[in-house]
Amino acid sequence: MTDKGCMMLCSCNLEELSADDTMKAFPSAIEGLAVEVCSDAASVRERAAGGALKALWVESCEGIEPINLAAACKSDNPATEVFLVAADRTGSVVSRANAAHLDGIVRPSDLSDSLREAALRLAGNGECGHREEEAPALTEAPSDRGDKAQSGFLLTVVSGSGGAGKSTVAVLAALASARRGLRTALLDADLQFGDLGELAGFCPAISIEEVIAKPAALEEVGEAPLALFKAPRALERSEAISESLGTVVELVCQAFDCVVVNTGGSWGEQHLQLLERSAATLFLVDQRASSVRACRHALDLCLRCGIATSSFLLAVNRCTRHAPFTSIDVSSALDGAHVVELADGGREVEELLGSGLAQDLADEANPLYTSIERMLGELLFTPHQEAKGGVQVSLGRIGLKTRAEGEGSKRAKRKGRLSRRDRVLAAQGR
Repeated sequence: MTDKGCMMLCSCNLEELSADDTMKAFPSAIEGLAVEVCSDAASVRERAAGGALKALWVESCEGIEPINLAAACKSDNPATEVFLVAADRTGSVVSRANAAHLDGIVRPSDLSDSLREAALRLAGNGECGHREEEAPALTEAPSDRGDKAQSGFLLTVVSGSGGAGKSTVAVLAALASARRGLRTALLDADLQFGDLGELAGFCPAISIEEVIAKPAALEEVGEAPLALFKAPRALERSEAISESLGTVVELVCQAFDCVVVNTGGSWGEQHLQLLERSAATLFLVDQRASSVRACRHALDLCLRCGIATSSFLLAVNRCTRHAPFTSIDVSSALDGAHVVELADGGREVEELLGSGLAQDLADEANPLYTSIERMLGELLFTPHQEAKGGVQVSLGRIGLKTRAEGEGSKRAKRKGRLSRRDRVLAAQGR
């Protein structure tokens, strides 16, 4: 399936093994593959820098810490997939791995599976082997889901502009859904610059490309409480993959109870298709006036394209006591639409998510996570409150009204301004 040297395992524990011994060490992964085993750090780095390696796993080596060698190889050639093999995933190891942009941390017990997945992925990309003439058609869902696969709840996170916090909210919303007992998938539809692989930590993950090449790959993560479907590594593949995104979403929805989709800042046809398919859409607005204007433009686009907005829930992000905008302000700007507030989680949100420690934010009851969890109460059904007929009940009503219909919004504006003025006067002792 692969050419010699395309994949390498760096380990001083296996350096004396022959090819046959290596086959015995990893019979479930290396049968039919060519995985080179090496323990010399200099040789490994030279091979990686020269582009000879497509995938590398660093377990141990002589004279250098594995994390340092892995980081150096990734820096020498970012195109190489580099994994650290480590039994302990301490905060320090995770933070250093993320800072080095490694592709993941693999437990020794999971090494065989990781080798197999990488081999299939590279073969599917036409690397380290022959290129198939035509990719398998995405027509079949995993076979063990039953004859009548029920579609999971699809929640899409969007915004009118970049930087509103979609990735952060999507990760924490997926985590909150999983903690409610729903088997949850987190799908990164930001096909060009999606980074959920770094933010979500090390939950079971496969790439969208793998699902396109082999729909049965869903079975590997279908029973996980939380699974990640990563964006493609190569930017130039994003346009081709977007054509199959809708089918991928359908397959994932059949395999999970809840699917949270993160999107990019630039709107396109895939955005509109996701909005049409979604049971609920979370529309984020941040504390910039430009974000509010972009939201209105996007909602106008939805109306022109005939996309119903009754399932949209607007949320203003990064709300603090002294934030420029509140839900009342944003609601007034959008003609009285229902808007909820997401609290500012502080610096620890960026620090912990940057280290892949989203679970810690939940365990510590971070204000942002808590507000997202509360918001999901408006969106998600639970095992004790099933959706009627498989479809979530209508959410907060939202729609841009004409000026003739917007009398209520004028009162909301006056009320918001009066409340703010009263607070200022009270602070001045008048």
